[in-house]
Amino acid sequence: MVAAGSAAAVGTLAAPGTAFWLGLLLAVTHGHWQLWHRLDPALQGRDHRLVGEVTGLPVAGVAVQRFELRVLEQQGSRLRRVRLSWYDPEELLRPGDIVELDVRLKPPRGLWNPGAFDYERWALARGIDAGGYVRAWHGRRGHGWSIDRWRAALAARLYRGIEDPSVSALARALLLGDRNGLDSGDWEQLRRTGTVHLLVVSGLHIGILVGVGWLLGRGLCRLFPADRAPAVMLRLVPVLTALLLSGVYVLLAGSGLATQRAWMMAAALLLSGFWLRPLSVWQRWWLALGLVLTTHPLAAQEAGLWLSFGAVAILLLLSMERSRQRLWRRLLRVQLAVFCLMAPLLLGWFAQLSLIGPLVNVVAIPLLPLLILGLVPLLLGLWSGVAWPVELYVLTVGWLWDGLGWLAHWPGAALMLPVAPWPLLAFALVAALVLVLPLGPRPRLAALSIWLLALFLVPSPASTDRFRVWVFDVGQGLAVLVEAGGRRLLYDTGPAYVSGNAAFERAVLPYLQRNGIERLDRLVISHADNDHAGGRAQVLQWLDVGRRETGSPALRAREGYGVCRAGQQWRWGEVRFRYLHGGEGVNENDRSCVLLIEAGDCRLLLTGDIEAPVERRLVDRGQLQPVTWLVASHHGSRSSSIAPFLQILRPGVGLFSAGYLNPYGHPAAEVVERFRRFGIETLNTAEAGAIELRAVRDGQCRLRAWRDAKKRYWSE
Repeated sequence: MVAAGSAAAVGTLAAPGTAFWLGLLLAVTHGHWQLWHRLDPALQGRDHRLVGEVTGLPVAGVAVQRFELRVLEQQGSRLRRVRLSWYDPEELLRPGDIVELDVRLKPPRGLWNPGAFDYERWALARGIDAGGYVRAWHGRRGHGWSIDRWRAALAARLYRGIEDPSVSALARALLLGDRNGLDSGDWEQLRRTGTVHLLVVSGLHIGILVGVGWLLGRGLCRLFPADRAPAVMLRLVPVLTALLLSGVYVLLAGSGLATQRAWMMAAALLLSGFWLRPLSVWQRWWLALGLVLTTHPLAAQEAGLWLSFGAVAILLLLSMERSRQRLWRRLLRVQLAVFCLMAPLLLGWFAQLSLIGPLVNVVAIPLLPLLILGLVPLLLGLWSGVAWPVELYVLTVGWLWDGLGWLAHWPGAALMLPVAPWPLLAFALVAALVLVLPLGPRPRLAALSIWLLALFLVPSPASTDRFRVWVFDVGQGLAVLVEAGGRRLLYDTGPAYVSGNAAFERAVLPYLQRNGIERLDRLVISHADNDHAGGRAQVLQWLDVGRRETGSPALRAREGYGVCRAGQQWRWGEVRFRYLHGGEGVNENDRSCVLLIEAGDCRLLLTGDIEAPVERRLVDRGQLQPVTWLVASHHGSRSSSIAPFLQILRPGVGLFSAGYLNPYGHPAAEVVERFRRFGIETLNTAEAGAIELRAVRDGQCRLRAWRDAKKRYWSE
């Protein structure tokens, strides 16, 4: 994909065959170079002495500080940049600090789940070679000059000077690309109103600064007599001022890949006017795409690239038409065209579409230059102590944010749809192109019909499964989704984090959204420990939930959950569900709900965190029978999975849901050996990613590991 994209992009400058092979060579070389720097897995889990410079904006949370380190001195590795957490830090780090640390590292490793964010690709594209945590602090060696130091000072000034936290967060996001002040609710509000692009500093923001810089350059040219100034200078000065002003903004915004891409696109479009031969606007567009893919080959895998270049292509198409319509009608037409052409891409990548986005953006986009340029008087007001620029900016941003919040709660403001197959999305994209071009009413009506059918009337594929189960990769925790008879059960939710977020939002929710799932018929929280119950608030926030059950007395008393008692059972179609244990025991682990799911010859046993005493009780009661799959008790802890329990169950595969290099040593080596001694194959989500289990109607019981199904050269 990278090679093909690069080939097409540079096709204006070289023969297609040459461009293809150059693109392929570039992509392969880039991938090998990035992986060559990545931490050797043989060195993971060891202490490393590093000297490096703190880059970016460190994030200080509750008892933890997170930051990136550009490595200057090291021993035995080829690291360039690492992401670190420092728990109970002794010092508050600032950008530019040169520090000496002992750190424990591992290769960049993310949760690997269907539809979820690919952290490993993200880290590879940004040159992050390892992640880990600080073990010992050996002091500062000084500090160097850093643009990030200025960014941190500006962020602190905005944080202290603006009392309204939402306005302060928006100002930091717009000026500095610092989005740490925005929570998941804020992002959902932006998604539902189709205005995420307002706060993600990218093409629109750079375009505004390019326009302002161009006008400043034209103004400078007017200072010189037209008969004395060389013509090339009159053409070049506006271009240079545009690129200089927008380049300064790119540096202030953190020089992220999106801002770099936008600036390179602007540079290619502007400077290609000085090419030795004239280039059309479309040749300049292809040249810009070629430049971006040449410098960032992995950008071809990112939605932002295609959304940005797609939006520019739409504007170029529309600019070729002559129109005498009023400004507001032209703006609305542009927004509708962008909506129609971007809808297939947005649904394909994010499974969500804002229906009110075109109308909201007719107002919001003209406001964006005011919000960006208004940062100058805002900062001057903060530095000089003059209140009115700050008050005016707070009033404007507060009005916009409140308006977006009101619109986001409109019924039908946004649609969550199952992701259509790519052929249907391609049909919708072609139909949208016909809608945009001036081809008359009949072709447009036919195109509108195809566009609507392809996107909004996606047929549900006929299922050949009696039940399907996903054991998600949630790190050190457990979350299992069961789909059967058109209904869904979620068993546990994975952990919550100190930041306030939860693994559920990263690992489970993307799958649900991509499949248009907005309701759970049953939520089972095995017990109240964080690694199993931490994401329950997020589940209730995002989904309509029917029945809720747990083995924890605390959750039953405080949150109104029902109890999962041994003997309770129900059926969904051909699938039988039965609790073997729950609500009884000397501790939370032993009160876990134990759930048996069976259809035909396929059986799955979910055991929560029960330990040896409960396993013996189940053996003594004679309630157990052989199963196909067993999710091992307590993540494979030494306190569980006793020999008599395994001997009776005799699962075909034992599944461990554990975190990569987790500090508890789960699954314990002796437990894994015990499984193998009974001839039981084992899989660990830490190594396999999410695990799919299917009871097929032809009687087969199938298993698939997501890391094997979705192999990428940057994943292990």
